Amino acid sequence: MQAQLPVHIGQPQNPLPSRSTIDPSSSLTSYEVESMAAVRRPSLHEIDWTQHEVEPRWLEYETSDCVAALTPASSRGASERQRLVAGAAGRGETVLLVDVMGNVNEIRRNVFVNYDASIDLLDHETTIVGYRLPRGSRPVLADGLNAADRDLGLRLLNRPPDTWWRLESRGAGKYLSESGWQKTEPVGELCPILLDSLGAPVVAVWVSPDERQRWYIVPDGTDWDTVIDWLVHHAVPAYVPDAPQRHRLTSAVNPDLETPAENEARVALADLEVRYAQDKARLEQDLADAKAVADPVRNGLLFGTGQALVDAVTRALSAAGFAVDDVDARLGATKSADLLVAFGPHRRLVEVKSERGPAKEALVGDLRRHLDTWGELQPGSPADGGTLIVNHQHKLAPGQRPRQIYRRPEFVNTLTVPVVSTLDLFDWWRTKDWKAIRTAVLGTAPTADNQPSTGLAEEPRTT
Repeated sequence: MQAQLPVHIGQPQNPLPSRSTIDPSSSLTSYEVESMAAVRRPSLHEIDWTQHEVEPRWLEYETSDCVAALTPASSRGASERQRLVAGAAGRGETVLLVDVMGNVNEIRRNVFVNYDASIDLLDHETTIVGYRLPRGSRPVLADGLNAADRDLGLRLLNRPPDTWWRLESRGAGKYLSESGWQKTEPVGELCPILLDSLGAPVVAVWVSPDERQRWYIVPDGTDWDTVIDWLVHHAVPAYVPDAPQRHRLTSAVNPDLETPAENEARVALADLEVRYAQDKARLEQDLADAKAVADPVRNGLLFGTGQALVDAVTRALSAAGFAVDDVDARLGATKSADLLVAFGPHRRLVEVKSERGPAKEALVGDLRRHLDTWGELQPGSPADGGTLIVNHQHKLAPGQRPRQIYRRPEFVNTLTVPVVSTLDLFDWWRTKDWKAIRTAVLGTAPTADNQPSTGLAEEPRTT
């Protein structure tokens, strides 16, 4: 028979039926039905224990020789847990316990508490409470982790669950007959393994005051095969080093007895996992930085109105080498066009507009009026033309909008100013086609002798 590591499982050996398999004619109460339907998934009953070299010891089985426990925080398993702890104490060993915080299928909060889930460390008058985090949370590794705990963190980052809970340690409180309910302070230390963006733990290990119990808290939805593999190959060797050889696991080899080839491969694999996690974190940060730059321009050009649209156009034109002056900010809104841009000897007024539907032809007339009055407003700062930039039909998805702003031939043939779609402007900005932007805005390709302008006369404002 294959040697196996005894691990206590704080659940009955026979899984409770799901709601869909319950006979409606059965005599079960509604409370029992709800309890059965609340079993977490994925289930520990679906694990191939043999491949992990683990012998599961369910509720009502002997646990005094177990080296670890999974989901032990159950009042039904109090005696099993006590025998587990007593057996480890007799051997002078540390007990490893792993439990899950929360329930991915339960989003309702108990109206009598201000947290979303909890795990009672029943023998220590301490409770670990959890606050469900918003979707999209991206935890990071805590600093100063040892090799075993770091490995757990890396595994959860590489195969993250869908939901995380912020963890906090609290005193459980107790009832004293003479003074009623009395709040108690938590004992032990909650050591973070993964942190949320605000620095709060989302995966952690609670260490008892005597350091004989290490209680790991992972979020519900965590892949159990990942956790069990970590437990057998990293946690137990690190914290209960005699157990693998005592139970004669085939995977248990003292590093001091490894061949050079085994040692080299094991070290290289560990280094690979560290490099992967570091590269993944770096690339995720690069992506976040790139999105932070792109989002204001993308959202502004494709969906923006008002100042958000003007700001996005300013960024795109500035990237293409134009010096940009915010005319509205300098002269006051509605007095003239939105922007004055310059590239080499060229200076153009730019009117920026948005339309929920097709663009009105009157927008071209507005730009022409601004050109006609510009000389009076700024006699010392001539403009040699104007350009209309329009975000049209912005309530539609970009792929559903026509590229051409105006399509009536009689009107298009009378146009004397360039009309540019923000769809095109975005595509050119996204692909860094600066020449296309300059040609569209100026109405003609600038000559090779023309260089980007470094400023504008008359108190320029470059955004």
